[in-house]
Amino acid sequence: MRNIVGLLFIAIALAALPDTARAVIPDGASSPSVAFYYGNDAPLELLDQFDWVAIEAANLAPRQRERLERHGTQAFAYVSVGELDAWRPQPSHLPDSVLLEDNPHWNSRVADLTSEEWQRYLLEERIQPLWNDGYRGLFLDTLDSYRLFAPEGRAARRQQQALVELIGEIRQRFPDMKLLVNRGFEVLDRIHGDIVGIAAESLYRRWNPATGIYGSVPDTDSQWLHDQLSRARDEYGLPTIAIDYVPAADRALARRTAERIAAEGFIPWVSVAQLNQVGVGLIEPVPRRILMLYDKASTEAGELANTNAHRYLAMPLEYMGYAAEYHDVNAALPDDVLNGRYAGIVSWFDGPIPDGQRYADWLLEQMRDGLRVVILGDPGIPLNGALGNHMGLIEGSEQRQLRIADHDDMLGFEGMPSRPAPYQHGYQTTRADIIRHLTLEAPGGRSLSPVLSGPWGGIATWPWILQQAGEAQQRWILDPFAFLETALALPEIPVPDPTTENGARYWMTQIDGDAFVSRADFPGSHFTGELMLTEVLQRYRVPTTVSVIEGEFGPHSMHPHLRSQLEPLARRIFELPWVEMANHTFSHPFQWEKLDEGDLAGQGETQAGFNYNLPIPGYAFSLEREIAGATAYINDHLAPPDKSVSVVLWSGNTLPPEEALAHAERIGLRNMNGGNTHITDSFPTLTRVSPMLRPQGDYLQVYAPQTNENIYTNHMRGPLWGYRRVIETYRLTDRPRRLKPIDIYYHFYSAASPAALKALQQVYDYVSTQETLPVYTSTWSDVASQWYDLGIARRLDGGWQIRAATRLRTLRLPPALGWPDLAASRGVAGVRDTDTGRYVALSGAGDSLLQLSPRPPETPHLRLANGRISRWERHDAKRLSLRLAAEQVSLRIELAGMNDCDIDAPGARQQQQGDRVILSYAGSHSDRIEVSCDD
Repeated sequence: MRNIVGLLFIAIALAALPDTARAVIPDGASSPSVAFYYGNDAPLELLDQFDWVAIEAANLAPRQRERLERHGTQAFAYVSVGELDAWRPQPSHLPDSVLLEDNPHWNSRVADLTSEEWQRYLLEERIQPLWNDGYRGLFLDTLDSYRLFAPEGRAARRQQQALVELIGEIRQRFPDMKLLVNRGFEVLDRIHGDIVGIAAESLYRRWNPATGIYGSVPDTDSQWLHDQLSRARDEYGLPTIAIDYVPAADRALARRTAERIAAEGFIPWVSVAQLNQVGVGLIEPVPRRILMLYDKASTEAGELANTNAHRYLAMPLEYMGYAAEYHDVNAALPDDVLNGRYAGIVSWFDGPIPDGQRYADWLLEQMRDGLRVVILGDPGIPLNGALGNHMGLIEGSEQRQLRIADHDDMLGFEGMPSRPAPYQHGYQTTRADIIRHLTLEAPGGRSLSPVLSGPWGGIATWPWILQQAGEAQQRWILDPFAFLETALALPEIPVPDPTTENGARYWMTQIDGDAFVSRADFPGSHFTGELMLTEVLQRYRVPTTVSVIEGEFGPHSMHPHLRSQLEPLARRIFELPWVEMANHTFSHPFQWEKLDEGDLAGQGETQAGFNYNLPIPGYAFSLEREIAGATAYINDHLAPPDKSVSVVLWSGNTLPPEEALAHAERIGLRNMNGGNTHITDSFPTLTRVSPMLRPQGDYLQVYAPQTNENIYTNHMRGPLWGYRRVIETYRLTDRPRRLKPIDIYYHFYSAASPAALKALQQVYDYVSTQETLPVYTSTWSDVASQWYDLGIARRLDGGWQIRAATRLRTLRLPPALGWPDLAASRGVAGVRDTDTGRYVALSGAGDSLLQLSPRPPETPHLRLANGRISRWERHDAKRLSLRLAAEQVSLRIELAGMNDCDIDAPGARQQQQGDRVILSYAGSHSDRIEVSCDD
């Protein structure tokens, strides 16, 4: 946006308007939260938390605009009414006489608003295409640029009349188009009925385009603009937006400025002058993404799942509420302002990277903009020159034997070497604000620090991150949780938690279709599916996702002769009310990255001795056949009338390409499988806990919370009872931190031997004793996927806004934030405090408001349930209505804060325990529950 109004105009136009009374912070229920973002790559996960967003449509794909609208965000496409930008396609038909003045500060030319050619260009070549693309909002900028050639008098009035007529013509041609304008105060009395709001720049803080310097607005200028905005608000009832500019690194100043603007009764937006930073408005979205840099060229198969960053860092970040957004350091690096968009940058390289100077310059720019950086392993570049000076570091190395002179609790998380190896790389510090977490000392007193943190972030070098005890065994030396929190200065936030709902840990069950064609080592040589049906599925009636592989026994398969026996068996399994149908692909790719479209089946050999996919005669590999084709087979030949396939369970090495994820999403399938979480008492290290998600382009692969029995049984070579050790994994991923839900994940070959089947039953029996909320894998896949983009924003009044929380319904509160204030909150159903976390239950209705209190709630609320909320309404502090539904299991609900309360719960058996009431149902659904309490 361009503020060309000079002091001369300020002096002559409306300078004598009376002061308005000091207003209060705008009411969030009536004042829209507004953002302005013109960057090249729009961070939709942050922008969709605002009510209104002004954007540059050239930088937004149609599906991105549609996403904003799905989240309730009104998109306003930027249109420069009074200037032609040099970077836009230049209309050849415009005569030179239309463009009367250059604006060198913005590399644009100022137009004559009275020109019919210019108005036709705006209406037909700028606005009509936006309308056709689906935009129903415009942000009209540069309304007063004509003052560069017509500052006042008759010429100015002609431009103003043309502006009024143009806005009227826009409204007539595009009647549903909402118009937001920048300034235009001199014509406000004539256009206020055609616009939905008015914005103006530089109420308190400004940027000078001539000098490139940020600073304060002079008091006289500030007062003049304050009066104009007050008039627009008070006389015309318009939302009034003040856009101020501060340096990217000074986030504290941005917050103070936003609070000052809001205190005057205006809607704030505080950002950088280029408006390519996610700034501060009535809300400040919490950046929940970490920009995770990796070197694709030096990574095995170029696959991010093989990087240390993905294997080891993504999980701790997920636990703290932050999602990894992976970026190849060799690709073009983001060029918008990243402070405000990301919570930080993390790199983990194994050696020098190509084009290091380009990266070093970019990294220094990010640090100067106030974005913190964590460097693990090899920095990839020398930390010297301007970058080293900024960080306050001097690189060094030592070949002599060193001793550990000092270290703090940041090290020794799971293990600690007794003494360093002879060759060490580290740093000396030149600034007093650098914290040395580990100090090594050489003979003679020279010291190096390989692990340290400072105002710019932190660094930890090899070998002080992981301790190796063999090729496949390592454990953390560095405390990843504490180091990331400290180095990135991560704030205390309500953490979106995908492990828990309504105070209970999720439990899902899934069966991969492998060995459905096999016979069991039991008398009678039954198929494994027969024993699985009678000994497991009919015995444990919990939500279970069952898959089959069409290429094993379908009409065009390896064993078509078994079709007449196995298809009826599959139908019997899928007819069970608690079974969800899944596709385990057509040819069971074992090594996805080795398969190209058209490859003949059965080629190649994996390390385990399998072909790249099943050797199905005459089959040429096709992603469409693997996903859509196999899904259609199950739906057409195996499904009961009331069911269809809900999810694809990835096969083999479970590394599907982006195209496979796209195929699944296109036909409405959720996805699951991958990861390798198998921490046990024998190897109790978090290096064996995988992350939850593997991003692939625009799609997300959802990993299984724990791995399957294949790992615990040494690929079914023994011990065949080994799967019962998954119980250790459940415990270790629950305490001291609840890192994962529970997933009973196995194949049909678990019914092939008595020992394996018995172990599986023991696992079920154990999980049945836990406080869980059983769900289908499709349900949890939705939870995990929504976690990635879930919006959380700080409000200026101290509350927290949570947007579009329909599937993920839990926030974990750090103790320092206190408790939910249930009476002041919206869409918050309850809370449960446990030794693994303080879990706040959301209603699932969508947008929620969380207000906090230092004290636990005493009003009635949901404490624990094994079902999900289907209806929630808090009438006031003492009255609420609710319904819950479990997936297949008998519903159990525990309400707390029930002293002096009456409850009407038809069909429930009630039990009072102190201030709690437990409701038990024979079925899986409740009727409407009414709670009312005495004053």
